[in-house]
Amino acid sequence: MGLNMKSLFEYRANDKNFWYEEFEDWIPKRIFDSHVHLINNDIISKNSIHKDIYPNEPLSKIKEWHRTVFPNREVNSLIIGKPLIGTDVNAHNDFIHSEINGDPLIRSHRLTTPKDSLIDIESDIRKKGFQGLKVYRYFSSTGDPNECSITDYLPHNQLELANELGLWITLHMAKQDGCGDEENLKDLEEFTTKRYPNIKWILAHIARSFTYRPIEKGIDKLKNLPNIWYDLSAVTDIRPFITLFNNENHKRIFYGTDGIESVSFHGAYNAFGHAHQQLETDKISSLKFSHTTNRPIICLYEQLIAMKQASKICELNKNQIEDIFWKNAIREFNIPWD
Repeated sequence: MGLNMKSLFEYRANDKNFWYEEFEDWIPKRIFDSHVHLINNDIISKNSIHKDIYPNEPLSKIKEWHRTVFPNREVNSLIIGKPLIGTDVNAHNDFIHSEINGDPLIRSHRLTTPKDSLIDIESDIRKKGFQGLKVYRYFSSTGDPNECSITDYLPHNQLELANELGLWITLHMAKQDGCGDEENLKDLEEFTTKRYPNIKWILAHIARSFTYRPIEKGIDKLKNLPNIWYDLSAVTDIRPFITLFNNENHKRIFYGTDGIESVSFHGAYNAFGHAHQQLETDKISSLKFSHTTNRPIICLYEQLIAMKQASKICELNKNQIEDIFWKNAIREFNIPWD
């Protein structure tokens, strides 16, 4: 079995204080987390580099985590397949289905690789309640997870099925510039306006914009394409939020966390020019903070404070904030959250 959750997640007094100082009066009382994962190490190959590096995270752990990091809030979720190497894909999707157990306020996207059969995909959609697919660059048929094209990990036969069924697809783009890459933009334009008009796309991580540049390069094209949405998960740089909020229809934006492990460390996804890197402050011995009693906060809160500051700069109103945090999701996903 996996490690204990607390070995990777330590919620400290300064995190709690930061919540009440910055977020208690700003974040709506309801949150729909449109990017969160379940993990079951029992269905990951023992030889995988991802075996047991994260704790087991069933739905009960997700709910426990949500209660901790979002105090005094009602939270529901879109559970998306966790792309870990060596995962038994069918077993993982069965695990998601059994954990959700028909909860009408939760939605799910099926972990899908190029090797998955159309029969299995369609069966899971029709019988297990998945509303869409989660695809990922790790599973590229080229063997290159960094510079692969969208169709290298989401082949045309699967796109045709998704179009026929009118599915959502959560897409984490590859290539150096993510949504700013010309090939990625060309593909999305062709898919949305010509070949696959019934697919609804969620471009994860502000269309994979962990620095200012991808969304700055891509926004003029993306904002004019149909069936494009964004989730905000794991982005901690304020600049992509400013570009998105200033240029996009806010009704095409979903809040998401990328919980648990990807945003529970103390630190952030820091931008360095056009590069970015996850920095965990607990692992950098030179960081002493001798000049202050303040201490680093969890990455999730770095995301939220960037969102808050960007929303002020872009003059988003309270109704727009409510839409982003939960109303857009329940409208688009047909969730009966009364």
